[in-house]
Amino acid sequence: MLRLLVKDIIRASAVCKAWYESSVSFRMSDRHPWFMKYSLSSRNIGTCELYDPMQSMTYLTYFPEIIGMMSVHHAKDGWLLMHKVHSSELFFFNPFTRKLINLPSCECYNESAAFTCAPTSEGCLVFGMTNIDRNNYIVGINTLKLGESKWETTHFRSFGRPFTSNTKIIFLKGLFYCLVGLDWVAVFDLSKQQTLNYYCVQYDGSITLSTGTYFVEIKGDIFIIKTGSEKLRFFKLNRDKVWSWEEKERIDEASTIFGASCGSECRSDLPNYLRNKLLLSDAPHPIIKTYFFYEGRKYLTNDSRIPFWGINRNYQCVWIEPPKQSLDFN
Repeated sequence: MLRLLVKDIIRASAVCKAWYESSVSFRMSDRHPWFMKYSLSSRNIGTCELYDPMQSMTYLTYFPEIIGMMSVHHAKDGWLLMHKVHSSELFFFNPFTRKLINLPSCECYNESAAFTCAPTSEGCLVFGMTNIDRNNYIVGINTLKLGESKWETTHFRSFGRPFTSNTKIIFLKGLFYCLVGLDWVAVFDLSKQQTLNYYCVQYDGSITLSTGTYFVEIKGDIFIIKTGSEKLRFFKLNRDKVWSWEEKERIDEASTIFGASCGSECRSDLPNYLRNKLLLSDAPHPIIKTYFFYEGRKYLTNDSRIPFWGINRNYQCVWIEPPKQSLDFN
């Protein structure tokens, strides 16, 4: 299989168990996210780009599962939680193994969604948000335990405006942290079936927040990273008795942050040449931008790249981690 192109290896691995096992050529020692990008056009024929930042290699492949307007809600543990645009049907998809898991229909359309762990793991929970009554600010939280046939929906009244669309969600230690409107966070504890509280982020109004805001967990803490000015700004959520946001001058300089609109990730175990960097991409502008951290400022490096597709189109961009057993794409 070493002579096959990436698309042929992926297709061959899905034929049968024997072919899949023969395609697994090595165990990755330095697992790191890959960048996945494809068109959200209704005329999309399943063409997809995969980029490995460690090898600086781009692979073109074909996934019939993303034909049409298929969008990603959330990425975690090598899996994508996807849906057809304007549809309430959700499904899990692993682009490396080509495995697809359909979920039961939800009566309420999930405008944003996330999940706790890989759907192949025990205890996977899907978390969705929807506006029930926009005029009265009634929001619904939809949850589904994988393996069950029915969603559960809990209603609550938001503080004064709808907030469920394009919400960035992090699951950490039993809580769902939802970045809302780029300036405040709602925290949900589903074990108590209630909203814990709302927390406001104070920021400089001169900073452009339409793009370049990333919501990420770093070593067990919740951060907002804002790249809308020359100097990077880091806001850490202090979760003591009085929850508050604290601006930090910098974070661990050995960190590498992979940022995207539907899920960001921080890693501190990568080779030296990938440390102290930000690899950022927003869906409206799918450009991988690599920066050095240095005294709180970001500096563009020579390996920043513009994708081969035109930047004026609408694309889905996501960072996704390959499985422990990975296909050899070389």
